[in-house]
Amino acid sequence: MTFEGFEWSLAGDLDPTTHDVASTLLAAVESALAADKAGLVLFFDEAQVLVDDKAASGSHALSSLIAAVSTLQKQNVPISLVLCGLPTLTVNLLTARTYSERMFRGFKVDSLGFEDAAKAFTEPLSAAAAIKADDDLVERVVKDVEGYPYFIQLWGAELWDATHDAGSARMSIGVLEAIEERIHERLDLDFYEPRVESLTPAEQDLLVASAQCPYPPLAVADLNEASSKSNDNVNVLLGRLVKANVLYRPRKGQYLYTAPKFREYLQRRIELD
Repeated sequence: MTFEGFEWSLAGDLDPTTHDVASTLLAAVESALAADKAGLVLFFDEAQVLVDDKAASGSHALSSLIAAVSTLQKQNVPISLVLCGLPTLTVNLLTARTYSERMFRGFKVDSLGFEDAAKAFTEPLSAAAAIKADDDLVERVVKDVEGYPYFIQLWGAELWDATHDAGSARMSIGVLEAIEERIHERLDLDFYEPRVESLTPAEQDLLVASAQCPYPPLAVADLNEASSKSNDNVNVLLGRLVKANVLYRPRKGQYLYTAPKFREYLQRRIELD
């Protein structure tokens, strides 16, 4: 097939699913070129959800996507792929295609440092003359949220509403302390609980046990002691929690929570029970 000087083939060993993905992406590139664009960049957030089934007859969404993009690129089709997700994404990529490490340049997107987190909290206020934030409050919030952008948004929104409702012009530590429980309730309901409720009872039990272990990181030896389950069962459940994107394994025998401040949530959950 040829198009505006480009020549490529969708033949070869592509399976039907990958062929369909490549054809769809090719049509998108053609539309971009027809609109006088240089090509197509495909951005995929939360890409850790793309996981290939182990069975040959199962779904292989990640492999199909990588193979489709790779096939088009080899034919000089102007297309790029940007994937963003939790740390398990890297493992999924290496499992999907042995050559994937040559296709991507990796960047670690971490939590914001103190100064950047403070700017993220205060700069939206600079355009609003009605409400400002005390310096000690900013320092307290930045420390509480640990640089996580979503938490900065949540704390900021709740503080703004509470300050506005009180008819005040200053966000203060007093306001924060008055609504802190409400912030945690919203955080638990909107952010943490959906991650836990989708798990099996056995997986939830192991997570609750993990809150009693030293952290970070979670050591398998500590989990074996804290849990009433057999060592083999703990290992199986850990693998399932990694697949569910609740934990990830930075090195053998050690695990970390994928969500920030998740251990504190589990401890609050234990107290409520």
